[in-house]
Amino acid sequence: MPSELSGGMKKRVALARSIINDDTKETIEPEALLYDEPTAGLDPIASTVVEDLIRSMHVTGKDAMGKPGKIASYAVVTHQHSTIRRAVDRLLFLHEGKIVWEGMTEEFTTSTNPIVQQFASGSLDGPIRYF
Repeated sequence: MPSELSGGMKKRVALARSIINDDTKETIEPEALLYDEPTAGLDPIASTVVEDLIRSMHVTGKDAMGKPGKIASYAVVTHQHSTIRRAVDRLLFLHEGKIVWEGMTEEFTTSTNPIVQQFASGSLDGPIRYF
C-alpha cells in the first residue's frame, strides 16, 4: 500500500512515475519537468543514482527505458549540495522569496555573495538567520 512506503520510497516512486513513458497510451509530453527535492531523505548512494538519472535523461534525451525522451527543460528545487553539483548547470538561489544570486554551477562555490557563501559553507555566521 502507498501509505506503507517510506519517504525515500515515495520519492523514488514519484520519480519513476514522472519519467516512465507508456507507448500503449497517447500522452501529452510536458515541456518542462519540476523535481522538488528529489534526493531529500535518500542516502548518498541512492542520491547519486537519482542525480545521474536526472542528468542523463536530459543530456542524452532518453527516458528510463532508453527510449527517446521529449522533455528538454527541467528545474530542480533542492538544498542538497550533491544535487546542485551533479544534476544542474545553472542555479537561481532564493532567499526570503527573492532571487539573490544566479549563475553556473561551477560558480556556486566561488560566489562573492555572502548569502551563497554561507549556504555553501554551512556556516552559522552570516546573513541567513534561524532565530
